[in-house]
Amino acid sequence: MKILIVMDPGIIIPVKGYGGIERIIEMLAKQYLALGNEVHLLVTTGSYVEGCTIHDLGKEGFPPGKWEARKAIPKAWNFLWRHRNEFDLVHNFGRLIYLLPILNHPVKKIMSYQREITSRNVWLTDTLPNTNMFFTGCSQNLINRAKPTGEWETIYNGCHFAAYRLQHTIKDDAPLIFLGRIDKIKGCHTAIRVAKATGNNLIIAGNISTLPEEREYYEKEIAPYIDGKQVRYIGQVNDAQKNEWLGLAKAMLFPIEWEEPFGIVMVESMACGTPVIAFNRGSVNEVIDEAITGFKIDTEQQMIDAVKKIGNISRAQCRQHALERFDAGVIAKQYLAMINDHRQSIVILSTHQPAANPRALKEHETLKELGYKVKHLYAYNTDWSYIIDEEKFKKGMLARQDFIEAGGNPHHQPVAYFFSRVINRIFRTFAGSIPFCKAMSTARPAFALWRAASKYPAQLYIAHYLGALPGALKASLKYKANLIFDAEDFHRGEKPYYTAQTKNVVAVEDSLFTRADTITTASPLITAEYQKYYPQQNIVTVNNVFSKKYLQHGDNKKENTLKLFWFSQHIGYSRGLEIFIQALNYLPDAAISLTIMGNVLSEAYNKKLLALSDHPHRIIYRYTVPPEEIFSIAAGYDIGLAGEVPDCYNKEICLSNKIFTYLLAGNCVLVSDMRGQKEFMEQYSGIGFTYRHDDPRDLALKIKDLYNDRSLLERCKQNARDISGKLLNWEKEKEKWLPLIQELLDNEKTSFAGNKKLISSTMAALKIETP
Repeated sequence: MKILIVMDPGIIIPVKGYGGIERIIEMLAKQYLALGNEVHLLVTTGSYVEGCTIHDLGKEGFPPGKWEARKAIPKAWNFLWRHRNEFDLVHNFGRLIYLLPILNHPVKKIMSYQREITSRNVWLTDTLPNTNMFFTGCSQNLINRAKPTGEWETIYNGCHFAAYRLQHTIKDDAPLIFLGRIDKIKGCHTAIRVAKATGNNLIIAGNISTLPEEREYYEKEIAPYIDGKQVRYIGQVNDAQKNEWLGLAKAMLFPIEWEEPFGIVMVESMACGTPVIAFNRGSVNEVIDEAITGFKIDTEQQMIDAVKKIGNISRAQCRQHALERFDAGVIAKQYLAMINDHRQSIVILSTHQPAANPRALKEHETLKELGYKVKHLYAYNTDWSYIIDEEKFKKGMLARQDFIEAGGNPHHQPVAYFFSRVINRIFRTFAGSIPFCKAMSTARPAFALWRAASKYPAQLYIAHYLGALPGALKASLKYKANLIFDAEDFHRGEKPYYTAQTKNVVAVEDSLFTRADTITTASPLITAEYQKYYPQQNIVTVNNVFSKKYLQHGDNKKENTLKLFWFSQHIGYSRGLEIFIQALNYLPDAAISLTIMGNVLSEAYNKKLLALSDHPHRIIYRYTVPPEEIFSIAAGYDIGLAGEVPDCYNKEICLSNKIFTYLLAGNCVLVSDMRGQKEFMEQYSGIGFTYRHDDPRDLALKIKDLYNDRSLLERCKQNARDISGKLLNWEKEKEKWLPLIQELLDNEKTSFAGNKKLISSTMAALKIETP
């Protein structure tokens, strides 16, 4: 493939000192070349990249003068028009207007944004005619703030990890480091205060801006504190010096005061094994993996606290984790995968929001990492998850362009939400006599998902929860795609919330389950139950586990108080909470606390629950947090409780994801004697104990044994970490899930005629007109 990379004039490649975009251009040029492509660059005169052909766009001088910037436009137009048939890909890091002559030309074009995407940019990308045009931003935060429509993707910046040395160990008195241009928005003054507050030395490296206001900032807020001892300024550093100083530091401080699109220096620091402590602004949320490659904080005091625990991070793990995400080879392959004509699309459908369905979100993230094009159709279901998701969209933790809400919500789309409720009521009313109404009655957003799914062509559809299945099936038939239904619960065994629900669910399952190519479940017993009803179906158990990147390590702090923990999306009846309270009443003299975390549905229920306790001060309530934050919170407790009660058959055979959360958090687990949980505890002995769900005395005895025998408690906690780190994690579980996905994609349905009988029978079942 013949590739042309375009960059604004003014900056020479290779970079002479400080510089970001030119490093990215050089990195990609070398990687495209290493992947067997012919690479050309339309860049500043005098630039050089070994093995690449340079075409001059303008003279050196940054920032370029207005006349030089204007001259570059016709020069780029002339070059691109004359050579429009010579390149397979034009990758533009310069101004969008450069691409004007070839917008309607079939050559593939990538327009990559490394700085703010203005409203004018968005308007142009949405309205200008174009063919084979792809848009990227260097962080999701950058894209989400612009709120562009159309097809955008996030591809991060990176670096050549091979050029950076991992420093496995550092001296006890290793300094902190600040590396970057010394502007006020970079926060060097905060780094100085943090170093002084923690008693650490600080190395300041970077260029001083020539702008008058920034020079004044340096003279007033930085220079007076540089003493050559605790605070040293070493000036601007080249790549070799950067490698050395970053490697010697215990942590890099990144106290930015603006929405930085992407801080490459964070990745360079990680490449040396040096964790980053950064204010959670701009791309920071996406770049740093909490407690793995650094810490994300919001205040100066939190930065001070984070410095004190930086030794808990493994430098080798820091580098390895960052390498897998940000190495130059990874980034180059992501760009080329995006324009691949054979790139496959997958659509995930769920009746729940992302925060309320971590299982679907985990699949989404995994598929995106592997280069698939993924769309995620979801629906509003509760306020707490709406708040969490909106905050994630705001911070760039979720890609707005990937997530499509169906059926409205009471906050921003109240009319659509109202009518979706009315329509669902109508479907329930006629579910007894009309099969299509029966399928649409399974969930409020079922009809909205059914209508929306067909707008997104794909090779594979994955439906979560029964209300998403009809829409996924309709789309899979339209595009001759494969279909997976994920039965996280045993739906016909769930507790009904309206008359005839179970009858309708059974009818829908009988009608639609056999149309799915594969069914996945979240417990072996759910698999066994569905296999009884559908013996010909391929049904696979995929445990509700999480990535081992969330594995928590014990801090060895000994406390007298035994701390119990329970969490769920909602706090309410039929969760076994009453048994927990009653059990503690049998242990009046023991120093034990119970923390309950979840969305409070009823203050009256909470008061009733507290009234059961002889010592209500032992009971602590916490509000719901984003799913990825629960692991570190749970790690602060000793025992995780899973108190399912047999109010429906599904509860008896399911495996709650809270168990897998507790294991990664390093908790000893106490679970009720539901059949699914009991069999799990027998399979993985040594991580805790099972108690009788209706006997608080039995639970109290288990708690008392762990309270009196702390060595037993510690063994259970260590076993939990060992088992989750080796076996019960997403990295292990996806070893059977991904081949399942790939097998279905490899066996794409290409013959409409061959599926005619299947399509006709399905359409008849849903009362849809056969095409």
